[in-house]
Amino acid sequence: MDWTIHYRTLRYLHLGLAVTSGVLFAVRGAAMHARQRWPLHPVPQRLGLIVDTGLLVTATRLLWELRLNPLVTHWVQLKLVLLPLYVLLGLLTFRYARNRGFRTAFFVAALACYALLMAVALNHSMVGVPRWIRL
Repeated sequence: MDWTIHYRTLRYLHLGLAVTSGVLFAVRGAAMHARQRWPLHPVPQRLGLIVDTGLLVTATRLLWELRLNPLVTHWVQLKLVLLPLYVLLGLLTFRYARNRGFRTAFFVAALACYALLMAVALNHSMVGVPRWIRL
């Protein structure tokens, strides 16, 4: 198999899983704020886990294919810091926040963290803005 085709397939699969993960989180969080109970059901939770596992597997494979060292590549380091923060905020949103105000704050913070993760990933930049905008 041609490496370019393999890389493209892997990259688009990773991007698709990243978008799917964010959409699932946003929909579940919005439904929870609408006081619906289905976001806490095991099926949406497991679906999210399956998507996120695929996302981590493709991310690891992309790092391997591109021979990117996370200890040297700064934008990958930032993603590795933001990812656990995003997971923690998601856990606080769905499991541990008992107060509606705290749940909303954690949800908004998790969405902001996800947006920054996506910006950093798409631009390969520490600050998440395109290179042509930076001075």
